Amino acid sequence: MHRNPRRNDPLGSRDHFVLNNTSLMEGNLATFVPQPATAPNGFLHEGNIAPGDAAGEIKVVMCTAFEDELKMIDPPRAFSTVSRDGGHTWSPAKQEPDPWNVKLKAFFGRTEHGTHPYVYNDAPASPAPTGRLALRYKLKPAGGSWGAEKTFYDAGIKNSYPTLIEVAPVDFRAVWDSGTKDRSCTHIHFR
Repeated sequence: MHRNPRRNDPLGSRDHFVLNNTSLMEGNLATFVPQPATAPNGFLHEGNIAPGDAAGEIKVVMCTAFEDELKMIDPPRAFSTVSRDGGHTWSPAKQEPDPWNVKLKAFFGRTEHGTHPYVYNDAPASPAPTGRLALRYKLKPAGGSWGAEKTFYDAGIKNSYPTLIEVAPVDFRAVWDSGTKDRSCTHIHFR
């Protein structure tokens, strides 16, 4: 998903679009996500796609910031969009009611049993000294609400960009970048 940089583009400068690629050098416009009315200068990026709550629905949960200043949206929440036609069209992006987002990629998915996990950073965004220190998670059962925040990983070092895969029912493998207390992205963690 990319921001449309051309001000005279027929899609309008406020929409975000999805490219259909056959190579890393070229892409064709596949579809676009309309800009959210609640964050008209928002920057939607680094989303994860998974089946949604309803049958046939797919959902993307994205990290956000204000484009001009790259500041966090207040309150710092993830935004999402839904498609009910296989990804050909998308709803206008809207702020999620609960999942925290500090302009960093989080993980959003759906388990075999229909629960949506969301793994994210809970601290202020970098370069704050306390930024990116812990990964937290929340679970949303099928048709339910987001549960309480739980600790995914907290060792007092910088962590970001979690990715998970369910290898068997409720059995996950995870990878994320990690660092030291003062420096991010020095090594990879696998769990």
